[in-house]
Amino acid sequence: MTKEEKDTEELIFDAACRVFQREGYDGARMQEIADEADINKSMLHYYYRSKDKLFQKVYQREMSRFFPVIFGVLGSDMPIDEKVEQIIDTYYAFLEGNPNIVQFLFHEMNKNPERLKEFVDKQGAHPPRKLLQQLKKEAEEGKMDNVKPRQFLTSIVGLILFPFYAQAMIKGVFDMDEEGFVEYLKERKGFLLNFILNGINYKRQ
Repeated sequence: MTKEEKDTEELIFDAACRVFQREGYDGARMQEIADEADINKSMLHYYYRSKDKLFQKVYQREMSRFFPVIFGVLGSDMPIDEKVEQIIDTYYAFLEGNPNIVQFLFHEMNKNPERLKEFVDKQGAHPPRKLLQQLKKEAEEGKMDNVKPRQFLTSIVGLILFPFYAQAMIKGVFDMDEEGFVEYLKERKGFLLNFILNGINYKRQ
């Protein structure tokens, strides 16, 4: 593949990511993707023969950006408070540049759980055993409350993701424009760390 062909393929893929995130699989049309990439439909089909194949590639890429990095943090040697802070920073850095990604992934995961299971099994995207051992050890040492790992993780992720998923509701309830919502996210990022650690009575060193 020449550099020009590779550049065109990446251009199409980036356009497809934007369209699928806006419209979902069912709502997206190949013509819309071609228009977004500013190419003709024939060229789009030359690089990606079907919407399904293009969607599969987009879905795999976005899921790979959403899960593995976080599990890498969770499986590290950092103490719990540093892990929580890193998770918050990582998610926010990703989500602020991809405002529609949460709605897109949640919709597609709920609509096609088999595809999600296939991804999880293939990538081994499960909470690392090291985290489970760490939570138990730190609770036994009196550094934090005894919490179930699945409750701990779903609470952290839920607190982070909810504003991105429900941004239309939050803007409406609190009478925010886009600028106000961005400011709200900045405030929330700083609020979350202490809120989560206080919730498990974590004793920092």
